[in-house]
Amino acid sequence: MADNTQTDSKTAVEPTQDNPQPETKKQDKVRKVTNYLLIFIVGMLLFSVVADRIIPITDTARVKGYIVPIKPEVSGKVLDILVQPNQLVEQGQVLAVLDQSDFRIAVAQAEQNLEIAGQNVGAQTANIAASQAKLTSAMVEQQNTQVQANRILAMAEKGVVSKSDADEARAKLATAKAAVVNAQADLERTKQQLGKEGQENSQVKAALLALEQAQLNLERTEIKAPTVGGVSNFSLSEGFYASAGQPLMTFVSTEDIWIEAYYRENSLGNVQVGDRVEVALDFAPGKVISGKVTSIDWGVDWGQNDQAGKLAQATQKSGWLRQTQMLPITIEFNQQEVTGLLRVGGQADVIVYANENSLFNAIGWVWIRFISLLSYVR
Repeated sequence: MADNTQTDSKTAVEPTQDNPQPETKKQDKVRKVTNYLLIFIVGMLLFSVVADRIIPITDTARVKGYIVPIKPEVSGKVLDILVQPNQLVEQGQVLAVLDQSDFRIAVAQAEQNLEIAGQNVGAQTANIAASQAKLTSAMVEQQNTQVQANRILAMAEKGVVSKSDADEARAKLATAKAAVVNAQADLERTKQQLGKEGQENSQVKAALLALEQAQLNLERTEIKAPTVGGVSNFSLSEGFYASAGQPLMTFVSTEDIWIEAYYRENSLGNVQVGDRVEVALDFAPGKVISGKVTSIDWGVDWGQNDQAGKLAQATQKSGWLRQTQMLPITIEFNQQEVTGLLRVGGQADVIVYANENSLFNAIGWVWIRFISLLSYVR
């Protein structure tokens, strides 16, 4: 009877093929979970490598634009301030007005001097003064147009703006130059009315130059916006004495704004000019704007400053992984789509659709919108 009891006990604890031990089941479960994790990690690694070539994404991107310090070209007391800090203004809109009393007197005095000079040579000078004023206005307009055209042409060379914008800028500049030529022709015609003796008279020439300078200084008492944009970083009040050449406020041009995104070198292998881009702005959480790659920089400064007479310096690094080099690309977008959403220096996440791969592009489409939603909390 005792033998039968011992036999039953041994039978109860010994494992069989149909009833494995609990430790064996637990080990099999851990092994499966480990295998799944390894497969997932390897899969994500492969996906990351492939995606970095097809849908490269970066969070190192900044909104760029032109920052212009507004400096008066003449000195005088601030008589009126016509804008508020961070206000949007149009091109040519008057920002502030300096006291014009002294400058009006200078113009009147120059006109009188010109009249006296004309009387001395026996000629009328009313037409000369009018023609000179017209020439001065045309020269100021040409100067403003030249500044605007240079900015647009520089952007066109970088591919930020279209060729049609560059052609339009050249046309406006040519028109402004033609207006100056016409005004000069009118002035020369009025000078001819004085006769040979009056045209060669040095007193008349000096009076004309003085009048031109006085009229130009009078126009400069109105400080105007160079382009469409916003004024910032100023604390002015009426009565403040503005010195010529000293900044009064900062002007941020909103007419030419772009995004500069930095990518690792190995992420740009398939990126081409014209590729479609989507941008998630930190300033506008939940909103994704579309754009395109307009240029890829040819190089960056990597600190190699070799000088003549010295040997080249080799950077010493240890380890088999080297520091990643970042290269910038320029992104253009529809300005009307982002009106009021861009701030110069603002951060953004950028994804480039470098290939027409529907699977990866769909994943990238979802991911950039998820990142945009994260902007609410980060």
